[in-house]
Amino acid sequence: MKTRVWSLEFSFSRRLPEEWEAERADFRKLSGTEGYCSPEAAGVIREKIREMGCWGIHFLDTGNYHYLTKFFLEQIREPFCLAVFDRHTDMQPSALLPLLSCGNWLLETLRENRYLERVLLAGPPGEDLRQAEAQFRGRVLAVSQEVLGTNAAEELLALPERCPVYFSIDTDVLSREDARTNWDQGELRLDSLCRLLGRLGEGRVVLGADICGGAGPDGQPGELWEAEQINSRTDSRLLKCIDSLIQRR
Repeated sequence: MKTRVWSLEFSFSRRLPEEWEAERADFRKLSGTEGYCSPEAAGVIREKIREMGCWGIHFLDTGNYHYLTKFFLEQIREPFCLAVFDRHTDMQPSALLPLLSCGNWLLETLRENRYLERVLLAGPPGEDLRQAEAQFRGRVLAVSQEVLGTNAAEELLALPERCPVYFSIDTDVLSREDARTNWDQGELRLDSLCRLLGRLGEGRVVLGADICGGAGPDGQPGELWEAEQINSRTDSRLLKCIDSLIQRR
């Protein structure tokens, strides 16, 4: 079966390789979505995501919409593991109203999703990870930005054997040579990320994946053109990498 590819568009239209025949879901007229997700918007999005299913590769616009991962994970009805590559923990309690956001979606998923057995969170600085590990001891395996780019990282990517895995990638975990995003970025190179994904997917079912990140619609035309070229190359490489793992189902 050919891997389904979706692009969920909230702030811009992503340029994806034509050969992947990506299906597009246009949410650009939906209010209450940027950074935070209102209950009304969540209802609309959940309904559309139910049509997509979690299997496949989903592009989630910029990192402002990483909370969409939570909606895909809600569709999984078996014990599973989640591998998140992100420059940020996305486990910050809401500072304002109790709304789902790009900054707290992982925290809310850990609290609410009864099928989620273990989370690998890779990419944030070590000082940010210590609090996340302490709060969910035994359920969150953390690999810091400082370790992620070294050979030691592969030894730390230990998830329970035979546990199906879902990948969630924010390209702000990558260096600016490989991605341009609207958030501060890490130092991981794309080659290393693909190698680590292969290591995690080896010998286990890959349930699906999502990818967020990008410069969005703002910025100077020249800067946006350069960002689009870099991000398109990275998106294409990640598509091929993850597709090779999903096809092992």
